Amino acid sequence: MAKAQESQKESGICILCGGEKKGYPAKVDLPIYLARKAREALRLPPRHSIACESCFSSCVKKRQEFEKKLRSYRLGAALFAALTIIGGAMFGRLELWLAVPSILGAGIILLLPYGSYFPSFQEKLKQR
Repeated sequence: MAKAQESQKESGICILCGGEKKGYPAKVDLPIYLARKAREALRLPPRHSIACESCFSSCVKKRQEFEKKLRSYRLGAALFAALTIIGGAMFGRLELWLAVPSILGAGIILLLPYGSYFPSFQEKLKQR
């Protein structure tokens, strides 16, 4: 059993402590994919993001904080878009052009939590 868990670990740079260790790899989602492509385009050496055993529980907590922040920003973006359109309708100006700043503002609000993005390690939690 210990050998099976050891084979799931990969070597790389820990996201929290920054040391080169063996640990659980981050799930490759859109932000990580884009960061890796940007590093590749800039001809920088590839980095493999992992969470070492000692930092794993902290990584899970940081991911949960990010997901909570993401949910609240999604709600805020939806409220912004709805209030912008409803506010225009209340003043008798329900026009198609009102949707443009509404969608643009909601899009900017949706991008804000990615300033504190933290990758997911949920696949490894299920295997533990």
